[in-house]
Amino acid sequence: MIVSIARELGAGGRTVGEAVAEALGAALLDERSVIEELSARHGLPTDYLAMRLERAPNAGEQLIADLAAATAMLPVGPAWPSSDELVVDAVRNIVLERAALGDVVVIGHGGVSLLGWRPAGILVLPMLLRAGRTWRIEQLARRYAIDPAEARRRIERTDEARRRFQRHYFDCDLYDCRQYDIVLNTESLGLERATAIATGVATALAARTLQPAGGAS
Repeated sequence: MIVSIARELGAGGRTVGEAVAEALGAALLDERSVIEELSARHGLPTDYLAMRLERAPNAGEQLIADLAAATAMLPVGPAWPSSDELVVDAVRNIVLERAALGDVVVIGHGGVSLLGWRPAGILVLPMLLRAGRTWRIEQLARRYAIDPAEARRRIERTDEARRRFQRHYFDCDLYDCRQYDIVLNTESLGLERATAIATGVATALAARTLQPAGGAS
């Protein structure tokens, strides 16, 4: 099973992801572990990956990519993927490889859209974590011991970057609730209760898949 967690910065994605992974005995793919895996597999610098993950190319980078494609020494032919598209594909491959070995929890990277919606033969539980901006600012400032103004700047930059990433690579809205089986507001529920709900649903779904045909007697 793949538990795919989309989240707003400061809404508790890491806390919930770690708890769900522990409850399932699943591999956890967060930003840090994905960067380490990609760097080891493809020899990409970790600082480059940290800047590119969950980021769409800016206008200048997109122009360069378009010019490179337009001037390629080929007649009309296949569109060559950019380096950023190759990174997205590599992340998808890592997730699917881990899922073939057992349960995996993925935080971010486009949510269920990364997987091409729901891959055949693999159970996917997509969830979204949201919270009010003021609450998220408070959570981020406390967690990283930073000034609230800096926390606000980080949240504003990250929220916009993730929206652009989702639109650029998957042509959809990250916060369209129709994509998710569970949408949790960690501010109104409280992080502890939201985590309990997420782990409860994930473990119940995983247990159901282990039952023999016809269910338990």
